[in-house]
Amino acid sequence: MLVSVDNIKIKKRVRKDMGDLDSLKESLRLYGLLNPITINERYELIAGHRRLEAAKALGWTTIDAQVVSVSDKITLLEMELEENTQRADFSQEELIAGYTELEKLKNPSFIRRVFNWIANFFTGINETSEEKRREKEIRAKRLLLLIPAGIILICAGAILFKKGYISTIVHVFSDTLSVVLIVVGILNLARLFLFRKSTKDIIKF
Repeated sequence: MLVSVDNIKIKKRVRKDMGDLDSLKESLRLYGLLNPITINERYELIAGHRRLEAAKALGWTTIDAQVVSVSDKITLLEMELEENTQRADFSQEELIAGYTELEKLKNPSFIRRVFNWIANFFTGINETSEEKRREKEIRAKRLLLLIPAGIILICAGAILFKKGYISTIVHVFSDTLSVVLIVVGILNLARLFLFRKSTKDIIKF
């Protein structure tokens, strides 16, 4: 499909040096674009940065693009590395930077994993399928029981520890587990609220 070059978004790229574009511009001028560039559904460039820049230099206002349904950062970066490695060699620094970033995405830190889990937890709020929405809402309601369960566990742990029935280690573990249960329950409460708000918005629409 033809896409306006002004609509294509260029995010942070592995490639910093475009190299000599003269031969590529000459090829575009004589034969046109033989291989479309690749973008995602948000018009973010995945592969074909040099071809895009050469087309812009020639004054092209539109360019042939292949649209792929890819949004996660790992797949986007893998596609960029693979496509560009096949076409124009990366510099050593660009390859190191690219694969370092890919390794970080594949093996995120604990904090990033937590944030990713929370982000994934709230996906599907705007699910249009009534059956799926109902299933997720029922699941969220059931998980609300984790809040009182966590509170009860905290109280029970405090009493048992005070009377000497459990050790400090067990008490700490019990309190930690209680906090986790309560936090998950609160997150589900927020999710349930968003589900209901989303349902009202859909009905209004």
